[in-house]
Amino acid sequence: MADADEWTELTDGSEPVVRITAPDLARARRIRAGVDGDVAVILDITVAVGADFRSARRALQVATDDANVRYVGTVLGLAGLIADIEAAGVADGVTLVAAAPGQDLRAVGVDVQRLLTSRSQARAS
Repeated sequence: MADADEWTELTDGSEPVVRITAPDLARARRIRAGVDGDVAVILDITVAVGADFRSARRALQVATDDANVRYVGTVLGLAGLIADIEAAGVADGVTLVAAAPGQDLRAVGVDVQRLLTSRSQARAS
């Protein structure tokens, strides 16, 4: 999760972190392929999260920076996207960047982490 000048890493690894930005997942995968060493690659994602797509879309402010992958939708959908990013080898994790002021990215991060943990437990059983 990212704040203006601060970010909080939510990972279970101990390797150094390389944080990347890309306008889409294909470009992120190519960037990752060029990263040398035993590092965790973390992809920035600009997010607007709401109870449903319409409310998330209303919360979205038009951003001028197209450098980041963007997500607009629910926490459940965001958890699915993050799981797919990891499964496809695009990145080892993500940094959530607010698309609009006032989003509680810590709460979103906690909810996403809970969903990903329960998804992993369901697959293990």
